[in-house]
Amino acid sequence: MRVSTSMIFNTGTTGMQNRQYDLYKVQNQLSTGRKILSPEDDPIAASEALEVGQSKGVNKQFLDNQANAQSQLTYLESTLGSVSDALLRITELAKQGDSPSLSSAQRGMIAAELKGIQSNLLGLANTQDGTGQYIFAGYKSSTKPFTQITQTTPPPIYSLGNTFVTYSGDAGKPTLSVTSSKDMAISENGLDVFMQVKDASGNVTGRSLFDNLQNLINNMDGSLTYSSAVQTQAMADVSSAVTHISTVRASVGARQNSLDGLTAAGEDVGFLYDSRLSELQDLDYTEAVSRFSNYKVQLEAAQLNFRQISQLSLFNIL
Repeated sequence: MRVSTSMIFNTGTTGMQNRQYDLYKVQNQLSTGRKILSPEDDPIAASEALEVGQSKGVNKQFLDNQANAQSQLTYLESTLGSVSDALLRITELAKQGDSPSLSSAQRGMIAAELKGIQSNLLGLANTQDGTGQYIFAGYKSSTKPFTQITQTTPPPIYSLGNTFVTYSGDAGKPTLSVTSSKDMAISENGLDVFMQVKDASGNVTGRSLFDNLQNLINNMDGSLTYSSAVQTQAMADVSSAVTHISTVRASVGARQNSLDGLTAAGEDVGFLYDSRLSELQDLDYTEAVSRFSNYKVQLEAAQLNFRQISQLSLFNIL
C-alpha cells in the first residue's frame, strides 16, 4: 500500500485535532460538573435524565401544594381552636347562670360577658388569611360571610326561627391537588361549621351556633323572664356545638396527619430522583481529571511526533 506524504500529514493533523477536542470536552465537563453536555454524548442517559427531571418537577409541585395546604389547615385549626375555647367558656357561664341562687343582676353580668364572647365568635367566623381571603366563606372567599342582625325585640320563645346572624358564603370547600390522584379540602365553609350545628348523633339541631348563644343571652340579660327550661335547652345546644366543633377539628387534624405522610413520602421520592439524576448527570471528577491528563499526554505526544515527521525532507519539498 502506498502511503503518501499528504496522508501522513492529514493523519497527524486529524489526530491532534481529535485530542484537542477531547481536551475541550473534558474541560467543559470539569467546569460544569456534568458528564452529559449534549444528548449525543449518551442518548439513553440523556433521555432518562429528561424524564427523571420532569418527574422531579411534578413531585416538587405537589410538595409545594402540600406545604400550602398544611399552612392553610394549620391556620384553620388554630381558628377553630379559638372557637372551641370560646364555647368551653360559654358552657361554664351557662352553668353558672343556671344557679337558682343568682339574682337578675348577677345573670345580667354573665350575659354581658356572653355578649363579649358573641362578638369574638363573630370575628373568628369572619377570619381572613394572610391574603385577605375569608377562610369560612367557601368559594366566595372575597365576601365577608357573617353579618349580625340587630334584634329590636327579642323573640318571646326559644324557637328554630331565631336567626341572629346571616351567612353570605356558600357550601363549597376549596381544594388543592396534593398528589396526582388526590385533591384535599384546605378549608371549611361557615355553613357547615357555624350554621348547621350537629348533635352527638350527627343530626342538625336546626339552630346555628350564634342562635344558641343569643338565646342564652336573652334568657339571662333581663329582657325576658328567666326560664330554667330554656336555660337547660340552651346548655344542651351549647354542648352540641362543642361536640360539633370538635368533630370539625378532628376532620382538619386527620387531613393534617395525611399531609404529613404524603410530604414524607414525597420527600423520599424527591431524594430518589435527585440520586438518579446525580448518577446520570454528575461528573466523576477523579475519572475526568485522569482522562484530561491522558488526553494531554496523547496530544503532546502527537504534536511531538508530527513535528519530528514534518522535519523530514519530503515535507520540506511540499
